[in-house]
Amino acid sequence: MQNSNRLRRRALLQSLALLPAAAVAASQKSSPPDDERAVWNRVYTYDTARLAPYPNRFVAEIVQGRKPGRALDVGMGQGRNSLFLARLGWDVTGVDISDKAIDLAHQEATRLGLKINCVVADIAAFDVGKAKWDLIVGVYMGRLILFQAAALTQGLASGGLLVVEHYRRDVGRVSLSGGQLGYPVNALLETFVPSLRIVRYEEVLDFPDWGDQGERAPLVRMLSRKG
Repeated sequence: MQNSNRLRRRALLQSLALLPAAAVAASQKSSPPDDERAVWNRVYTYDTARLAPYPNRFVAEIVQGRKPGRALDVGMGQGRNSLFLARLGWDVTGVDISDKAIDLAHQEATRLGLKINCVVADIAAFDVGKAKWDLIVGVYMGRLILFQAAALTQGLASGGLLVVEHYRRDVGRVSLSGGQLGYPVNALLETFVPSLRIVRYEEVLDFPDWGDQGERAPLVRMLSRKG
């Protein structure tokens, strides 16, 4: 358990490394080392944090024309992907450790007249269930997707899709924990094959929608299917 907590802490720090320096400093102020909720609450209440208000383009492309079903948004943040899916008729559950982010998602859902189910929880403690989800979204969640691979795979219904996007290791950044940022070479493939069938896998130089959105960066995208 202690080792698992260290790994999740490292993944958290890797994500924070993409935020402006002032946002990182604000997020860490007065926070106990392992108080991840306090860290992320400060991130999501920092006015100039570089958090895209629009849905992830890869997610939008994948769901275009698909029949809506039950969707799980891992690390939903302020709900940009959850709200987008809800507009298309998906029955969406979003999970995030930050109650501040969940509040923002609730407020926006109310303003738009949309229904989403928001859960304040560490994804490691959230019961993903078995054969429950037609779609699981995990964008810019770093190694947390790798750590929870077995649970996410088990949670997908037959024919269900897992959509992942994150930075590639050669993004050339160092995390606050001192390690390199991003997925190592073939990490997603080695983790999810043969449990899931890889429908699409690409390593591209493109504009991310988390962190430095003004410049292209090495990204990894994967679409996989169960069954």
